[in-house]
Amino acid sequence: MSSKVGTLVVSAWEPEVAPLRRLLRAARRGARDVALEAIGVGTVDAAVGAANAIARVRPRRVIFVGTAGVYPGAARTFTIGAAAVAGELGLVSTATLRGDAYHPAPLVATAEATPALRDRLARASAAGAATPVARVACPLAITHTMALARRIAATGAALENLEAFAVARAASMARVPFAVVLGVSNVVGPKAHAEWRANHLGASRAACHLVWSLLRARAA
Repeated sequence: MSSKVGTLVVSAWEPEVAPLRRLLRAARRGARDVALEAIGVGTVDAAVGAANAIARVRPRRVIFVGTAGVYPGAARTFTIGAAAVAGELGLVSTATLRGDAYHPAPLVATAEATPALRDRLARASAAGAATPVARVACPLAITHTMALARRIAATGAALENLEAFAVARAASMARVPFAVVLGVSNVVGPKAHAEWRANHLGASRAACHLVWSLLRARAA
């Protein structure tokens, strides 16, 4: 089955992909080779939405854009308002972290962004500086205590996002290269929601502008 578009860009909800939609409309050039979809919030809806979008659009590659919280120990590297590129993504169960549960052996709990696409995005910034690459934790729910934030960060994760792992698995099952670009909107912890409300639009713009830099370079 042949591909219908070159790039499918998905987000959990429309505001996180809207800046890229505006850039594509203004530029026109290359827009026909890009599809944008809001696929749903949370692990389950994002997995179903991404799988449906991939099956329908048949892209050559998938990029997820969204926002992320940064764990306190990584806040100097991943600053609020800036974009980051995901390297490894890990499915997080707080029950497993506590030792109260375990993942059965066949369950896939880690995913890697496609290296070539990840690296192109990390180098794509119009500002010239490389965008940092992060390990991303993907729990079922947003972390709002410092105790849990520290416990998840101890796994090596720098950022938290609910949907990225689900999109990674959908793309992997469809054998489509994928990458993740996240705008850092808040520090994980008790003040996260208020910070996210204040910063999510700017963080989404940062993520979308990085994807736009890649798309523009390919269209030139």
